[in-house]
Parts: sequence; structure tokens; C-alpha cells
Amino acid sequence: MKSKPLQPAVSAQGIAASKASSSLTEQTSIAAYGALGLALLHGIAGLSILIISSWFIAISAIAPLGFNYVIPAVVIRGLALLRIASGYTTMWLGHKDLLTRIAKARLAVFEQLAAKRLESKAWTVEALANHTEQLASAFIAWVSPLASVMLLMTGLLLTGYFMNVPGYGFFIALAIVWLVISVVTAVYGLKAVASSAEAELEFRQHSATFFQASSLWHLKSKTVKGLFNAPSTQRVQDAQLKEQALVSKAMWLFQGGVFTLVALVVFTANTAAYFVPLALITPMVLLAAPDWASATFSSVVKFAKWRHSKAELEAMHTQPLPLLNAHKPSMSLSLTGFIAKERNLPAVNMQFAALGLNVIKGYSGGGKSSVLQAICGLLPFDGRRSIDNVATPQGMLEKWLYVEQHPIILAGTIKLNLDPAASGISEDAMHNVLARVGLQHLTTLAEWVGKGGRALSGGEGKRLVLARALLAMPDVLLIDEPFEGLDYEAQQRVAEVINESAHSRLVIVATHVVPAALQPNTTFSLDEKGYQNKSPPSLHTQPNGTQLSYSQPRHNQLSHNQIDHAHQNTVGEGGWQVTSPNCTTLTPSEQQQQALAELQHHERNTVFGFEPRTK
Repeated sequence: MKSKPLQPAVSAQGIAASKASSSLTEQTSIAAYGALGLALLHGIAGLSILIISSWFIAISAIAPLGFNYVIPAVVIRGLALLRIASGYTTMWLGHKDLLTRIAKARLAVFEQLAAKRLESKAWTVEALANHTEQLASAFIAWVSPLASVMLLMTGLLLTGYFMNVPGYGFFIALAIVWLVISVVTAVYGLKAVASSAEAELEFRQHSATFFQASSLWHLKSKTVKGLFNAPSTQRVQDAQLKEQALVSKAMWLFQGGVFTLVALVVFTANTAAYFVPLALITPMVLLAAPDWASATFSSVVKFAKWRHSKAELEAMHTQPLPLLNAHKPSMSLSLTGFIAKERNLPAVNMQFAALGLNVIKGYSGGGKSSVLQAICGLLPFDGRRSIDNVATPQGMLEKWLYVEQHPIILAGTIKLNLDPAASGISEDAMHNVLARVGLQHLTTLAEWVGKGGRALSGGEGKRLVLARALLAMPDVLLIDEPFEGLDYEAQQRVAEVINESAHSRLVIVATHVVPAALQPNTTFSLDEKGYQNKSPPSLHTQPNGTQLSYSQPRHNQLSHNQIDHAHQNTVGEGGWQVTSPNCTTLTPSEQQQQALAELQHHERNTVFGFEPRTK
């Protein structure tokens, strides 16, 4: 059968993301400028209340009989109501703008990452989310506060000049003190943010390496030196405390400068100033300055974070991954001299039938994951990848789905995690697949999981991601370590689901744990250095003539208690376990099954570094 050559797929996602971004731009601008205008109105109302109240207090002391006290009181109350209303409206518009900006920033990031692979493993989804949040919150985090304070300071200088307020020179001094401290804070803020970002990146890298070995913690001795030398957050916390200390120092310096100016106003005022109501405005404005101008100093630090995040997103190191219009194999998938690039691993030669389940067994670090990622095109490869005897070029194969070893749970609802592309999967189908993988207790699809929601265990996360993959209906399914972190019953259930999925597609599983319920057609083995076993793939012939691996069908397997009993009654030398005489009452079929179970048990112990149990 002759197949058509693979061609790059034309995706409409980038066009859709671009259109969505342009539509969000107009909405964001209206909300952002509206929030900025209201923030300025909020500040003007507050400063006006202060000025009018100061004048009102002073004029009341020397006002003649018949002075109308009602008008100033009404004006002050009106300004207070205006300040409250503008403050709440600013918050509403600002957060509306924030949400639309987050959507826009993340659409831009997704468009930038389309058909690309991040080179740095430290660039996790959380890191990308944090950077987009910093970009999205720019308007309410530092643009609006800085702009409103600058406009208020400018308006204060102009008002004092035209109204000929006594002590106008102190307004100029206040502006100079504020500007100097703001600039110094910005300079040191950039350094503090850079140090904090470096500490966070280092911690993220160390913790990623550390948690990859988490499944082996319980198998190690607690006396092993350095085993529990987990990455510490101390450096990150210290860097964050320095940022906070920088803002606090700036505020204290500003308050000290303001009180110094107030003292100078009092000591330099002449006697005539005590009879000029406008003279009271100067010390009152100075005393209130820390309240309305101190927000600047935290804003300049947030500006530094925005600048850092912007630079990081613009400098993302990615590798292009062309998307190829692949077809579902009709005969076979074959790998010849196949190896993932930039991996210090030997090449493999494997052939998979168009339908059925295949297992790649091996030690941790032996290259199983690299083989799967290179098959679907997430990693560039050397050698030959052939579909129905037709070689394929580099690139991702459309509808070939890789389920990674460490699942990504989106911070959202269960429904969003099962259908992230909003492809219209029915809720009945979702409930059905959740029950199949043993997550029938997740009955409420609107329940929030992930960050800020219900915490899922490692096993629940693996099964939820497997359910998502099954609902996607891929042509080829590649699953990386689906049984790691699952208990015995969950392993058997997941194995049965994988068996069923392999009836209609090619399924390849990379694992070092092979449950008894798993029924692969072919099993390929890799040693601890990644070299492929030279012996033919492990096959087993059933009575109907079909060939399966040594794992027995579900109806022939031993129960969990029988396997445990067999393990307790075995002795061996050199790591091989031999059935003890008291097990000879088993039938020949059961003895064969027991020997296979003991062999699997021995292989798992060899991978984990256990010594064989002896009596």
C-alpha cells in the first residue's frame, strides 16, 4: 500500500489567537483608560478634601458672623462620596482589565509556543503563568498608581503656584524628595528583582530534579548522606524579603523627609501666616503626602518585575516542531537506527503492528521516555521513522498523542482538564471515561482542581490525564509510565483500560512496572544503559494463535494474595527466586503464572536496588 508523503499541517489556531488578541485590545484599552481616569479622580477628590478641609478649619477660627458653613460642608461630603464611588469603580474596571489582559497575554504566549518546544525544563507552566500575570497586571500594578501620583504632584505644584499658597517652595521640595527616592528605589528594585528571579529559577531547577526521584524515596535508607538534602526556599525567601525591605526603607525615608519639611514650615513661618487660612494647607498637604504618594515605591518594584517578565517572555528559547499531516498506520510503525538527538543513548530498532499494545520496558534513565517523545516528534531524532514503510521527516505527527510521565493538571475545572480545547465532548462521555480509569468519585465536573482547587494525588493526576487522552481519540497513543505511583488495584484498572484502547489503535507504553492485567502484543526491553535486548521481543502465544507478551490474560492471572503468598515462600541465590517445596500443590498453569509473577517481582527489585529476600 502506497501512502501519501507527509505535509506540514495548516493550523487555524494561530489565526484564531491573533483575532482574539486584536478583539481584546480594544476592550482592554477602554477599561484600562477608564480605570486610570477614575484613579486620578479618586486621588484628586482625596487631595481636594484635604485642602478644603484645612482651609475650612482655618477660616472657621476667624470667620465673621454670618459665614455660611453649609456650602463647604456639602462640598466636602460630595467629594467624599465621589472618592468612594471612584475608588470602587476603579477596582471593578481595573480587575476587568486585568482579566482581559491575562487572556490576551496568554493567547500571545500560546501563539508563540505553537508547534515549538521549550528548551529549558525550568520553564514550567507555572513560570509562564506568573510572567503573563506580571504583564497583565501592569496597568493596575504600576501604570495607574505611578500616573495618578505624578499627575497629582503636578496638579499640586500648579495649584499652589496659581493660588499663591504660602510655603509654596515646600511643595517643590516635596516633589524633589519624592522623585529622588522613587528613582533610587527603581534602580535598586531592578537589582533585587533580578536576584529574586535568579533564586527562583535555581530553586525550580533543583526541585524539578529532586521531585523526579520522589517515587524512590521510600526505597532508600534514611542514613544515606544527602538523601534528604531537599532544595531550600531560603534564598528565594531572602530575595523576596529584600524586595519588601527596599519598599519599606523608601517609605520611611519619604516619611522622614516629609516630617523634616513640616518642621521647617513650622519653624520658618512668620507671625502673619497664623492669620492666613491658606497657610494651613501647606503643612496639612505635607503630613498627608505619605498616604497618597507612598504607593509609588511599591509600584516601581512591580515595574521592575514587569520589565523582567517581559524580557523573559521575549527571550524564550524554543525549538520549532513542524506539525505533519500524519495518517493512522494501516500496516506498521518501524524504527531503524532510531535515537533522540542530544541524548547520550544508543539507537534502537523496533517494529510495531498497526493495532495493538506494545510495551517498552527498562530501567529508570534508560531512554524509554526519549523514544516515545521522538516517535511523536516532540524531540528531533536520528535514524528512520517509517509509517507503513514510508519514512517520515522531522516534526510532530498530527493526532499522535504523548501522555507524559509527570502529568500537567490545569488550574481549572475537571471539565476543563478533560476538554481543554473546548471541542464539545459530552458530559456523559466524561463521566464514563472517569469511571473507567477509577475516578468515579470525581462526580462534579464543575469542581475546581489544581492550583487553588482540590488537590489531586499523583495517581489521580495520572488517571485524569489518561482520561483526557482517551477523550481526545488519538490515532496513536504513547503513554509514559502510567502505573508509577498507583496502588495495585489502580494499576490493574488502568491496565485494563489501556488494553481496551489498544483494540482500535496503536498504543505504546513505556514502563518499568508491568501489571499482571496488562496484555501487550510485544515487549521490548532496554537495559540500564539504554541498550536494546538482543533477544527477540518477548511474545506469548494464546490458544487462538495470537501472540502476546509474557503477561497473562486477565482470566488466567494469579490473585494479589496468591502472588504475595508466593513471594513469602521463595528462596533464591544471586537474585533469582525459586518456588519453595510447599508450593508444589499448585497446578502446572498456576506454577507457570507464579514463576512469571516472581520474575516481574525480581525485575522490579533489580530496578529499585533491593537485595533478594532470603529466609
